[in-house]
Amino acid sequence: MLERLVKISRLLLSACVICATTSIPQADAAAPMPDWKQDFWNPRPESDDVVLPLPCGGGVAFRRILTTVSGNWLADEPLQLGNSDIPGQEHSESILRDSIVGSLTIDEKPSDRFYLLGKYELTRDQYDAVMKDECPSPSDGGSLPVDEISWFDANRFAQRLTSWLYKEAPGALKSVAGEKAFVRLPTEEEWEFAARGGLTITDADRRKLRFPMDGSLSDYVWFAGFKSCDGSLQPVGLLEPNPLGLYDILGNAQELTSDFYRLRTRSRPHGQVGGATARGGSCLTSEERVRTAEREEIPLYDAETGEARGRPFTGLRLAIGAPVLAGHDRIETINRDWKAIGDTRVTIDPDRDPIDTLGEIAAAETSDEIRGAIEDAVRVFRTEMEQRNRIELRSAKLVVLSGGLGIRDYILGLDTNTRIARLLESADADQLTMLRENLNRGEERLAVSRQIFLSALVHAADDFPQETLESARQIVTEENRLQLREMTERTQQTTQEMIDMFVEFSETYRKRPDTPPEYFEGEIKKLFQKFREGIR
Repeated sequence: MLERLVKISRLLLSACVICATTSIPQADAAAPMPDWKQDFWNPRPESDDVVLPLPCGGGVAFRRILTTVSGNWLADEPLQLGNSDIPGQEHSESILRDSIVGSLTIDEKPSDRFYLLGKYELTRDQYDAVMKDECPSPSDGGSLPVDEISWFDANRFAQRLTSWLYKEAPGALKSVAGEKAFVRLPTEEEWEFAARGGLTITDADRRKLRFPMDGSLSDYVWFAGFKSCDGSLQPVGLLEPNPLGLYDILGNAQELTSDFYRLRTRSRPHGQVGGATARGGSCLTSEERVRTAEREEIPLYDAETGEARGRPFTGLRLAIGAPVLAGHDRIETINRDWKAIGDTRVTIDPDRDPIDTLGEIAAAETSDEIRGAIEDAVRVFRTEMEQRNRIELRSAKLVVLSGGLGIRDYILGLDTNTRIARLLESADADQLTMLRENLNRGEERLAVSRQIFLSALVHAADDFPQETLESARQIVTEENRLQLREMTERTQQTTQEMIDMFVEFSETYRKRPDTPPEYFEGEIKKLFQKFREGIR
């Protein structure tokens, strides 16, 4: 029941996000409409699909990937790439902090930005419609993902399709993607953000090994073995989509991106650039290795012939973007936004206290006038930093307190639902309906409590150093000792245990941002059981 409610809440959240932005644009009515049988190119149509025509009467469906940010052209969405503890792949898939924002906007509002990503992997018929002189006859075989094409051919396809749209369907791209839009391969950041579920799911769920699935892995992913692919590519769109409505984003054919492959150090991309990068795994990926962080380097050329090369089970998924500096007005606005961010954001070397550095410079300065000015600046900066530290500590205290109370609220919900479930076992017919309604409402409240708690956990781990949270815990502990002294000893102890648990959770999440939410729920349930049994 709870999983069903969580799934419904994700769908409602997706709908709310879409409603809050501009309406989903449709392609220009003057553009030629696809006349292929829809089963071959969009077997699972949705009302908010974005459809563009192809040569030969074909069509291609896209999904709108929202990246709603503040009203500044330099604002972007924080993004975690990769996961921790993927044995043997740490050099390629370890966690990397990055950011993303869509390059498309219909109305030039910097807050309403998005990009378009193919709903399905590009099929063989779609590829042939653009790249060959003779039109294909749409077929079941033609609805398999195209594979064994080189990175250069993938980019050439995007270029040829863009040119065809500009010439044969003028206005089609503009109507759904804005001025000067073009077809291309997605970046790694765009691919992974969408593959994980984008803004339709919580931060905690977005950092897991795979996007949320309401069912078994084989319901969503084609992977190696007789239970799934069994060594053969499958027609697109047969399985269930991810939360953004993207099909086969994991498995079937792995998908080329626009980026060249780079290793990862512990904190950044390595400086050496290699071949092409493919994402998502394929029918050659084992069930236990299916993950959103999966990356593979694809050589660009055949070592023996020197010809551009492709690889079996490696295809592509289209994206649509646009230039950043699209016109004089946009450039002027970006310049103003850059200055605005510069006025409010200070970059600090994490390895050295800049105030101490200024003090050393002042001490070495021979000019009394310059030394005095620097010392004045040091005093101002030190006062400002002390004030910011006080504000940060107060904020951290509130986060720790709310996190502990969030755990308490979750435990109270578990207790209420447990009591109702026991009453159901002995209820008569007149009581059953009321008790079931109460249990349903309790499950809904528990789902809300879960999301609030997880949001507080992400906020604590991402926005505060662990040392600050530990200091905040000490303050909250002392305040509770005074404020709860009239309460029973049990209340004081349980309150402290829940506050301690939240701070420990934040440390766990900081070290392993892809820790499944179910782990934290499990620990809370253990604490709940401990309270019920009266074990200290």
